[in-house]
Amino acid sequence: MTSQTTGPGYVGSSVRRREDERMLAGRGRFLADHAAGAHHVAFVRSTQAHARITSIDTSRAEQMPGVLGVFVAKDLGLADTPIPELTTPDPAFAAATSCVLAKQRLPILATDRVYYVGHAIVVLIAEDRYRAEDALEAVDVQYEPLPPVTEPLAALEPAAPVLFDHLDGNEAARIEFAFGDPDRAFAGAHCVVENTYRMNRHGAVPLECRGVAAEFDARRQRVDILTSTQVPHMVRNAICAVTGWPHEDIKVSVPDVGGGFGTKANVYAEEIVLPVLARHTGLKLIWVEDRQEHLVASAQGRDQIHRARLAVDDDGRILAWADDFIVDIGAGSLWVAGIVANTAIHLLGPYRVPAVHVKGRAALTNKTLVAQYRGAGRPEATFALERSLDAAARQLGISTEQIRRRNLLTAADLPYPQPIPYRDGVPIVYDGGDYLACLDSVLTSLPPSETERCAATHPDHRVGYGLSSYLEATGRGPHETARLRLLPNGHVEVMAGAASAGQGHETTFAQVAADALAVPFERVHYVASDTERLPDGVGTFASRSAILAGSAVHQGALELIELATARARTLLGAAEVRYADGAFHADGRVIGWDALAAAQRVGGDDEGGGALDVSTVFRVCTVTWTMGVHAVILGVHRRTGVVKVLRYAVSHEGGREINPSIVEGQIIGGVAQGLGGALFEQWSYSKGGEPQSTTFAAYHLPLSTDVPRVRVEHLYVDTPSNPIGVRGAGESGTIAVYAAVASAVDDAIGGTFHVDSTPIATGDLCRALDAVAS
Repeated sequence: MTSQTTGPGYVGSSVRRREDERMLAGRGRFLADHAAGAHHVAFVRSTQAHARITSIDTSRAEQMPGVLGVFVAKDLGLADTPIPELTTPDPAFAAATSCVLAKQRLPILATDRVYYVGHAIVVLIAEDRYRAEDALEAVDVQYEPLPPVTEPLAALEPAAPVLFDHLDGNEAARIEFAFGDPDRAFAGAHCVVENTYRMNRHGAVPLECRGVAAEFDARRQRVDILTSTQVPHMVRNAICAVTGWPHEDIKVSVPDVGGGFGTKANVYAEEIVLPVLARHTGLKLIWVEDRQEHLVASAQGRDQIHRARLAVDDDGRILAWADDFIVDIGAGSLWVAGIVANTAIHLLGPYRVPAVHVKGRAALTNKTLVAQYRGAGRPEATFALERSLDAAARQLGISTEQIRRRNLLTAADLPYPQPIPYRDGVPIVYDGGDYLACLDSVLTSLPPSETERCAATHPDHRVGYGLSSYLEATGRGPHETARLRLLPNGHVEVMAGAASAGQGHETTFAQVAADALAVPFERVHYVASDTERLPDGVGTFASRSAILAGSAVHQGALELIELATARARTLLGAAEVRYADGAFHADGRVIGWDALAAAQRVGGDDEGGGALDVSTVFRVCTVTWTMGVHAVILGVHRRTGVVKVLRYAVSHEGGREINPSIVEGQIIGGVAQGLGGALFEQWSYSKGGEPQSTTFAAYHLPLSTDVPRVRVEHLYVDTPSNPIGVRGAGESGTIAVYAAVASAVDDAIGGTFHVDSTPIATGDLCRALDAVAS
């Protein structure tokens, strides 16, 4: 068989998103839209950060009108049962980095002890949401308070109260590696800067909160689950691990999802409890999280402290870099291995760094659990390294541009190996094009000279310019799946294991398939998969969907052509069939997909020949790397200290863009989230562990007026490591924002002010402005 290698050119074209017509017309089908006929589930959650449960009285709630059942963990066979971890490091990586994980055992439903405010204790079912909410207030839980641990540094001290009885401390993970001779380099360096940097706790806060629906299918003896997740196969696997049910007893499906950003790339207690409850009761059930519940109980992110040291020579060239960081994972994290490893690896940055010493630990505290929020360790690592570079530049009296120009890897340096493996155990090799070119590009897109014009139009602000580089590993394996099948009308249906949470999979995966099949875009239809129609998959996170799932779709299309060609040989009675221009050719005769579909029908020439249906697995050896530079111009109000972002630009390396408009939208959306974390967002806790950010009056999000137009420049880099030549871009917009904004604030205020934490405190800026004025 031969086939053409280039399709109609849909890949690389800004095809209009298919999702938009449905979504903008209000015809999206989100989790809450599936409530018809379902009974409502609600959870009684802990009001204490750390306490023993002395009694649970559900009698009043059980007697209330409309209440169908009230359950504690032992009623459902979930007493003291945790959710298994979602990822563990490769043995080669663990050995090279001394990566060790503690065994976490946070109960799905608390039985005799609670570990954070929001920890689920009791679950109840009512005829509607109103009765369920009323019944929650009738459940009486009595506590014996225990000493709370809320600061990660204090949590790791030997004298700290140990939260979990099966552990001898509060350390959930640790990692350490070194290369070169950092001690010698620091001892002989012309300039050494050191500081402590903190990125406070914040997270995704997607437009749609989480939700789960579950129904027991008595005919098939199966539980059908609908959940707003990015990882349906992980959800299924976790349910099976907890319950012992075989995979065939569960089907997990994903509706339209209103944003995920990592918060929904997690497995939650509710996703275990509802299917168990549905099977236990035989009822159709739904739980929809409200916003206050989300702000208290859904996974949060960031919350890292970095103690950093950077040594440079008199020209600003890096000699050594050391960082000792702590991640506060709250009462637990199923992704702790990924967060700690991501942070450690990305501390190396896009620079020539001859000597390195990195140490990291994860601390358990009495805060809400943590998951991977957009970037998952990369923004925190970038903040520590880029802020250290800015500090060194100031001490040497050179610009932030100059110090980066002298250290960024160039085309002559790349590919650039590092002496440690990636998380998959494969040695790290940066496979980029020219990192210095990204700096030149962003300086052209947003030149520092624009600062003067901005200052002239904003005289009530002190105006500054900031830069930040970043590096990101994208397309983490080990694999992803896809399925393509010929429909009776001659069109092709496509599905992939990576669930969509707003990334435009309906459009981009159809573009990939249409190109590979060389058929019109209108003849390809992407549908959301489930764990029955596509039994295996990994999920959407870590800038991996386009690379892994997109390549699986491409590979599946070629396999479908191969299968169909064999069928065409039979129908045409030809020994040799050539596939080109979306049809099958032999001896001057041509048949298309319509004819193949017609032949499969009852009475057709290929009746009983079997479906043209292909499931495929695409595997990668290791990640591919992206890099970029962000530039920002902002103003600090002279009287109030309020920061106003005036201009923003991103220049980033990437492979082929399946849909350039969608890539640009991903970058711009990422910048908006980064600005929120840099300037506004923080989940605060009292010393007793009570959450202080339980409404949007206390948890401040950026408004549309806080985000300027973002200029995006895409620098193409050949990417032969996957068949469609793409690299990830889902997190590129977020990673460098925090450091770029901090750099610009420093520049605006001048003097000796140096931002070392986010969100940047307006009070600190007011005091710094007063000092400058005096």
